[in-house]
Amino acid sequence: MTTTVVVLGPTLTECTEPHQVFCQKCQCNQVTRTETQLGACWWVVFIIGCLLFWPICYWLCCDSSKDTMHYCPSCGTLLEIRKGGC
Repeated sequence: MTTTVVVLGPTLTECTEPHQVFCQKCQCNQVTRTETQLGACWWVVFIIGCLLFWPICYWLCCDSSKDTMHYCPSCGTLLEIRKGGC
């Protein structure tokens, strides 16, 4: 008999706010815990902004320019990712 193991990774989302998602590991609905990080797009805009057009760096202060990671508050599993910016 063969056993098939399905591993689900994080999905992409457009939501930056915590919202209710089903956690595959906990097997229950949870309101996500969010964290923001500086993604590759943020660094590209920062370098171009510093070298060529510094007012564009204002956009980097907004949360929409950063990647948002949605985690399960119970087990800490990464459930969703929102890529920021570009």
